[in-house]
Amino acid sequence: MKLIIKKAGKKGRGVFAGRNFKKWEKIIHVDLTKFKSYSKKELEKHPQRKSEHWDYIGRGRYVLTFHPYSYINHSCEPNIFVKHKTITISDFFAMRDIKKGKELTYDYGVNALDSFNKNKWIMKCKCGSKNCRKKIPADFFKQPITIQRKYYKCLPSSIKRKYRGEIKRLR
Repeated sequence: MKLIIKKAGKKGRGVFAGRNFKKWEKIIHVDLTKFKSYSKKELEKHPQRKSEHWDYIGRGRYVLTFHPYSYINHSCEPNIFVKHKTITISDFFAMRDIKKGKELTYDYGVNALDSFNKNKWIMKCKCGSKNCRKKIPADFFKQPITIQRKYYKCLPSSIKRKYRGEIKRLR
Protein backbone atom coordinates (compact mmCIF):
# COMPACT_ATOMS: atom_id res chain seq x y z
CA MET A 1 0.00 0.00 0.00
CA LYS A 2 1.44 3.33 -1.12
CA LEU A 3 -0.44 5.59 1.36
CA ILE A 4 -1.88 4.94 4.81
CA ILE A 5 -4.49 7.14 6.49
CA LYS A 6 -4.29 6.90 10.27
CA LYS A 7 -4.32 8.92 13.49
CA ALA A 8 -1.74 11.72 13.50
CA GLY A 9 -1.78 12.79 17.13
CA LYS A 10 -3.59 16.05 17.92
CA LYS A 11 -3.95 16.80 14.21
CA GLY A 12 -6.60 14.12 13.73
CA ARG A 13 -5.97 11.82 10.82
CA GLY A 14 -3.02 12.14 8.49
CA VAL A 15 -1.45 10.44 5.50
CA PHE A 16 1.65 8.30 6.01
CA ALA A 17 4.05 6.75 3.53
CA GLY A 18 3.25 3.06 3.04
CA ARG A 19 6.63 2.66 1.34
CA ASN A 20 9.80 4.68 0.74
CA PHE A 21 9.59 7.56 -1.75
CA LYS A 22 12.50 9.12 -3.63
CA LYS A 23 12.99 12.87 -3.97
CA TRP A 24 10.85 14.27 -6.85
CA GLU A 25 8.77 11.07 -7.06
CA LYS A 26 5.07 11.62 -7.74
CA ILE A 27 3.09 10.40 -4.75
CA ILE A 28 -0.53 11.36 -5.45
CA HIS A 29 -2.57 12.54 -8.45
CA VAL A 30 -5.77 14.46 -7.72
CA ASP A 31 -8.50 15.25 -10.25
CA LEU A 32 -11.41 17.04 -8.58
CA THR A 33 -13.37 17.19 -11.84
CA LYS A 34 -14.40 13.57 -11.20
CA PHE A 35 -16.46 14.54 -8.13
CA LYS A 36 -20.00 15.93 -7.99
CA SER A 37 -19.89 19.70 -7.55
CA TYR A 38 -22.14 21.96 -5.48
CA SER A 39 -22.92 25.67 -5.40
CA LYS A 40 -22.49 27.57 -2.14
CA LYS A 41 -26.29 27.45 -1.66
CA GLU A 42 -26.36 23.66 -2.19
CA LEU A 43 -23.36 23.29 0.10
CA GLU A 44 -25.18 25.09 2.96
CA LYS A 45 -28.01 22.52 2.73
CA HIS A 46 -25.78 19.45 2.32
CA PRO A 47 -25.94 16.96 5.26
CA GLN A 48 -22.13 16.73 5.30
CA ARG A 49 -21.57 20.51 5.07
CA LYS A 50 -19.50 20.54 8.27
CA SER A 51 -17.00 18.11 6.79
CA GLU A 52 -13.48 19.48 6.50
CA HIS A 53 -13.09 17.96 3.07
CA TRP A 54 -14.79 20.51 0.86
CA ASP A 55 -12.63 21.94 -1.88
CA TYR A 56 -13.26 25.01 -3.98
CA ILE A 57 -12.95 24.19 -7.68
CA GLY A 58 -13.62 27.62 -9.15
CA ARG A 59 -16.62 29.48 -10.51
CA GLY A 60 -18.50 29.24 -7.23
CA ARG A 61 -18.43 25.43 -7.14
CA TYR A 62 -17.24 23.02 -4.41
CA VAL A 63 -16.67 19.27 -4.17
CA LEU A 64 -16.82 16.91 -1.21
CA THR A 65 -14.00 14.39 -1.35
CA PHE A 66 -12.49 11.81 0.92
CA HIS A 67 -9.57 11.27 -1.44
CA PRO A 68 -6.39 10.45 0.53
CA TYR A 69 -4.96 13.91 -0.22
CA SER A 70 -7.78 15.38 1.91
CA TYR A 71 -6.06 13.97 4.99
CA ILE A 72 -2.61 15.42 4.35
CA ASN A 73 -1.76 17.79 7.19
CA HIS A 74 -0.01 21.14 7.01
CA SER A 75 3.58 21.78 8.00
CA CYS A 76 5.76 24.87 7.69
CA GLU A 77 8.54 22.37 6.86
CA PRO A 78 6.71 20.04 4.48
CA ASN A 79 8.12 16.93 2.85
CA ILE A 80 5.87 17.09 -0.24
CA PHE A 81 4.79 19.87 -2.59
CA VAL A 82 1.88 20.31 -4.95
CA LYS A 83 2.29 21.05 -8.64
CA HIS A 84 -1.02 22.39 -9.90
CA LYS A 85 -1.98 21.78 -13.50
CA THR A 86 -5.26 23.62 -12.95
CA ILE A 87 -7.23 24.57 -9.85
CA THR A 88 -8.83 21.09 -10.01
CA ILE A 89 -5.96 18.88 -11.16
CA SER A 90 -2.79 18.52 -9.10
CA ASP A 91 0.12 16.19 -8.48
CA PHE A 92 1.95 15.82 -5.16
CA PHE A 93 5.71 15.15 -5.22
CA ALA A 94 8.32 14.27 -2.60
CA MET A 95 10.58 17.23 -1.78
CA ARG A 96 13.21 14.86 -0.40
CA ASP A 97 13.53 11.13 0.23
CA ILE A 98 10.69 9.98 2.50
CA LYS A 99 10.93 6.82 4.59
CA LYS A 100 8.10 4.35 4.98
CA GLY A 101 5.95 5.29 8.00
CA LYS A 102 6.73 9.04 7.82
CA GLU A 103 3.79 11.45 7.80
CA LEU A 104 3.31 13.34 4.52
CA THR A 105 2.77 17.09 4.90
CA TYR A 106 2.53 20.12 2.64
CA ASP A 107 2.27 23.87 3.14
CA TYR A 108 -1.41 24.90 3.02
CA GLY A 109 -0.58 28.59 2.68
CA VAL A 110 0.95 28.22 -0.75
CA ASN A 111 -1.90 26.08 -2.07
CA ALA A 112 -4.95 28.16 -1.17
CA LEU A 113 -5.57 29.08 -4.79
CA ASP A 114 -9.20 30.00 -4.30
CA SER A 115 -8.31 32.65 -1.71
CA PHE A 116 -5.64 34.70 -3.48
CA ASN A 117 -5.79 38.32 -2.28
CA LYS A 118 -9.09 37.78 -0.43
CA ASN A 119 -7.91 37.30 3.17
CA LYS A 120 -10.68 34.76 3.76
CA TRP A 121 -8.90 32.89 6.55
CA ILE A 122 -5.79 32.75 8.60
CA MET A 123 -4.92 29.38 10.06
CA LYS A 124 -3.25 29.22 13.44
CA CYS A 125 -0.40 26.83 12.85
CA LYS A 126 0.57 24.23 15.40
CA CYS A 127 2.82 22.13 13.21
CA GLY A 128 5.60 22.28 15.77
CA SER A 129 8.40 22.61 13.23
CA LYS A 130 11.41 24.71 14.19
CA ASN A 131 10.49 27.22 11.46
CA CYS A 132 6.75 27.36 12.23
CA ARG A 133 5.22 30.62 10.95
CA LYS A 134 2.46 30.49 13.65
CA LYS A 135 -0.14 32.08 11.34
CA ILE A 136 -0.79 30.87 7.80
CA PRO A 137 -2.82 33.29 5.64
CA ALA A 138 -4.75 31.83 2.72
CA ASP A 139 -3.05 34.21 0.32
CA PHE A 140 0.08 33.13 -1.49
CA PHE A 141 1.31 36.73 -1.68
CA LYS A 142 1.06 37.20 2.09
CA GLN A 143 3.51 34.33 2.68
CA PRO A 144 7.15 35.24 3.38
CA ILE A 145 8.97 36.15 0.16
CA THR A 146 11.28 33.14 0.57
CA ILE A 147 8.23 30.84 0.56
CA GLN A 148 6.76 32.59 -2.50
CA ARG A 149 10.04 32.22 -4.43
CA LYS A 150 10.31 28.57 -3.43
CA TYR A 151 6.83 27.64 -4.72
CA TYR A 152 5.80 30.06 -7.48
CA LYS A 153 6.86 27.57 -10.18
CA CYS A 154 4.23 25.16 -8.83
CA LEU A 155 1.35 27.57 -9.48
CA PRO A 156 -1.06 26.86 -12.34
CA SER A 157 -0.59 28.91 -15.52
CA SER A 158 -3.95 30.62 -15.01
CA ILE A 159 -2.82 32.01 -11.63
CA LYS A 160 0.53 33.08 -13.07
CA ARG A 161 -1.32 34.98 -15.83
CA LYS A 162 -3.84 36.55 -13.45
CA TYR A 163 -1.13 37.71 -11.02
CA ARG A 164 1.55 38.44 -13.63
CA GLY A 165 2.85 41.55 -11.84
CA GLU A 166 3.23 39.85 -8.47
CA ILE A 167 4.82 36.77 -10.03
CA LYS A 168 7.32 38.85 -12.04
CA ARG A 169 8.95 40.17 -8.84
CA LEU A 170 9.60 36.62 -7.63
CA ARG A 171 11.91 35.63 -10.47
